[in-house]
Amino acid sequence: MSKETPGSEGSIGYDEILQLLRVAGESFFKAIEPVANAISQVLPRIAQMQPFIEAFERANKIIDSVSKTGWLPHHTLGIDYIEESIVGSGSLESRIGEYYEKNWLDIRHEIESRMACYRISEEAKQTFCEAMDAHEAGHYRCVCRVLFPELDRELRIQFFNDSTGRIGSKEMLDALANRGLLEDYLPRSIFSYILFRQLVTQLYKNVKKSNRSQFELRDVPNRHAALHGLVRYTTHKHSMNMLIMTDYIFEILTVTSHLPIQKNAGQHGNKRHTK
Repeated sequence: MSKETPGSEGSIGYDEILQLLRVAGESFFKAIEPVANAISQVLPRIAQMQPFIEAFERANKIIDSVSKTGWLPHHTLGIDYIEESIVGSGSLESRIGEYYEKNWLDIRHEIESRMACYRISEEAKQTFCEAMDAHEAGHYRCVCRVLFPELDRELRIQFFNDSTGRIGSKEMLDALANRGLLEDYLPRSIFSYILFRQLVTQLYKNVKKSNRSQFELRDVPNRHAALHGLVRYTTHKHSMNMLIMTDYIFEILTVTSHLPIQKNAGQHGNKRHTK
């Protein structure tokens, strides 16, 4: 005869409770058995994916750390330098700034060597060299004011049939995207992802009264702000970032020069030209 719970005449006994628990447990484990089997099959695959997961986490850490400094990364920095600087003494922002100052001549030589093969006009190459001269001499205000109009001129020639009509920031960015940039020139490295993101989210955005103060705090120059005198770009960081971004855009124009322009890439014509 099964025991009853104290003080509860006619209640379920302990043996019945234990039996119910056994039945419930068996039902539970039977129900989750397919799930357990599925997990056991997935676990080896997760283990195989571990190197990719670790690489993704590493990339995210680098992207987040570099982005917070306000510096754009030039590929001569190297991933190892960034990671050593993250764990080393001193801030990553100051370490990158020191690197650009100490290694400027090597960086310039590397840019000029690659620029010789760029599919851009000779005028654009010469203007870029003059902007680097200004940077080298410490005339940082000059760099943005020289390079943004030159980028406009080069994009106008290559995407808008050298039109004399008004072409806004959005049209220029759309011209890059609509001809297949987003589909055919996806960032292939950590640094190029950072540059690509700044190109899309910062360089060609319109500055308004409501967001002007935000752009004043950013270290990556903005075309609209620079050309219309809405933000002063006066520092070594402003100048260096502008040089790096211009080099990146010229590289994009070269690497993707074989791609046709989409028919809706602006209202000023859709035939691409290179000189």
